[in-house]
Amino acid sequence: MSTEPQIKFSNEESKANIRYKIAQNTLNIIDLTKSTIKSSESNELFKNSFKKFIQNEQLIESTGDKLQKIHIIGSQLNFQKFPRRSIPSSTKMSKYRSAGFIGALALGALIRLCLINNQSLRQWLQNRVEISTPLTSWHRVLEGIYLKNSLNSSSYEGDLVHEIPMMINLYHFLIQLLSAKHIIYFFILIDCLNSVLVYTISYKIIQHTCIMENFNKTNGKYARLFESKEKREDFLLSEKNFRPLFWSLLAMACYLFNPLNLACCMSQTTVLIHHFILLLWLNFLLNGKVFMSYFFLAIHANITVYSLVLIVPSIGVIRQKKILKRKHIKSELNLASKHLATFVLLAALVFMFNFYLENFNTRFIDCTYFFILKVRDLVPNMGLFWYFLTEMFDHFITFFIYVFQLNAFLYSVPLTLRLRDEPMVNLLVQIGLLYVFKSYPNIGETGLYTAFLPCVAYLFPLMRNVLVYTCMLIAGGVLAPIMFYLWLGSGGGNANFYFAITLVYSVGQIFLLVDVFYACLKREFIKLNGSDVPLGTDGKPASFTLE
Repeated sequence: MSTEPQIKFSNEESKANIRYKIAQNTLNIIDLTKSTIKSSESNELFKNSFKKFIQNEQLIESTGDKLQKIHIIGSQLNFQKFPRRSIPSSTKMSKYRSAGFIGALALGALIRLCLINNQSLRQWLQNRVEISTPLTSWHRVLEGIYLKNSLNSSSYEGDLVHEIPMMINLYHFLIQLLSAKHIIYFFILIDCLNSVLVYTISYKIIQHTCIMENFNKTNGKYARLFESKEKREDFLLSEKNFRPLFWSLLAMACYLFNPLNLACCMSQTTVLIHHFILLLWLNFLLNGKVFMSYFFLAIHANITVYSLVLIVPSIGVIRQKKILKRKHIKSELNLASKHLATFVLLAALVFMFNFYLENFNTRFIDCTYFFILKVRDLVPNMGLFWYFLTEMFDHFITFFIYVFQLNAFLYSVPLTLRLRDEPMVNLLVQIGLLYVFKSYPNIGETGLYTAFLPCVAYLFPLMRNVLVYTCMLIAGGVLAPIMFYLWLGSGGGNANFYFAITLVYSVGQIFLLVDVFYACLKREFIKLNGSDVPLGTDGKPASFTLE
């Protein structure tokens, strides 16, 4: 009997996937029917009816493992018995996917190409402190390249440049290749590539979340959810009720058409290249290429030291992938130690490479790593450091720098332990917190992690204060330039005006991330304990509180 199908398969559905689905459904029918058939006569009739489709029934009967049974049935299925209409084609969906993807990408690129013709807008954006920070300013990069090549001195003379040597050399190569006038097209290209990576990563995140919930459902982890009065079978995620195609395209659109990202692209801020490296880390991590993901994370950690903490949620993702593959983890501590050692080694190699590029001059260490940690440049920005350190007495500054910097590193391990079953939400929350508590934040960083919010759209019904922090973020983004002008332009205000609006902006981001965390915990509680509201000690329905 031939085991090869006699039909044409669409590009989206492989033969192995369809064979597996049919085999799994067949096995479920067999188990269900055998549990209801009691008479031997009916049992014989049942076996004879399945002989048309299945061979080696005794081998299937003797196998105890369900996955092995599915494998045997799948390999013995005769696809000639199945009509063409029994296997759905996804050709139309593939066409919609391609049209939506190409259309969004083309429109985003077209908007950027139109905006670059407005020279006054570009110059205004390049001078905005909300966009061009000491770590991401393109003007500072050009000054560093000029110092190195025209004056034959170090790029780090004068404490003006704070990019690592390998990035300075990359920018120098790009300017030689494209010229300073046409370098804007490179930034547009990088921004479009970032949107493509956002789409790919979002698709992987949603797919992974659906697979994990189906895995836990199969293992009986959500049994109490189905025992409750409201069974709410649609509460669990699947690719039918939470379509990866739609939400990943929405995430891509959120990145492409976000005014924060458009402003960063027009101002030629290097944060776009930093984002590109970070997204490569995330893409390789979700595809299971651990070494490459750690390599790009090591580069990003050398650019900004705060990214060191992202190794912790990375290990959480790897742990869950091993669980999905049914690989036994002997010791989670050994797993974490092994991956941590690999990352530290790669980060050290990247550091030594930068050291070599700078001819073993230690000046760049003080201008990059220690500059970020010591917060020496108190130019106003969208962060929280500059105002406190400006108003503070000198003998208190060191203490409060330690306290403020601790916030960026403090929450990584506790969040990973608490969200060990939700590593994708953990990644989103930790990237957001990283950008809130860093010393020199950029509005483009907010545009990056908020683009991934469609990946957790299933949490939206459980979130509480959406209107509040949405208005806070919009007000912060719109009023920041106005307050800055009132302070330093017209003289009608003071530093408190600008700091107040940056504080609103930062608190709005914290409210958003806390609400995502709260909704995730609430949803986890419902999945594990059912949708019935338990009664409290007073006999009234209990309430869910986050402490």
